[in-house]
Amino acid sequence: MVELSAIYNDIEAQGITIFTQDIGFADAATIELNGKYGIFLDLSCFESVPKYKAMLAHELGHCATGCTQKVSSPLDLIEKHEYKADKWAIEQYIPFSAINEAVNDGYTEGWQLAEYFDVPETFIEKALLYYFSARQLKLA
Repeated sequence: MVELSAIYNDIEAQGITIFTQDIGFADAATIELNGKYGIFLDLSCFESVPKYKAMLAHELGHCATGCTQKVSSPLDLIEKHEYKADKWAIEQYIPFSAINEAVNDGYTEGWQLAEYFDVPETFIEKALLYYFSARQLKLA
């Protein structure tokens, strides 16, 4: 299971500040200024704790990888940075060994894995796509 406390501990360890307010243009955004990171979250956009955890892990991925961009950045750069943030969050909070163990224990449907890890099914789908390509994960 992805623990919210583990994400918060990682945020604290990296010296990241969280701001909770309506940011107007997105559910969440990460900003870097002079080597310091701030994660901005519009809490009204998260209808569940699993969705909040997945978004927070993703935004932390931007900080951990240094993958932030200007609003005017080209789409291909934005997509690369989004992928790197997702990859970091997946490897950090749903490691290959854990997902492999869950699959071996019979959790083979996306919704089952989402419940097992307590994250949204869309986050599990990204993890599965990543592990199918990067680690040749095979479902039983």
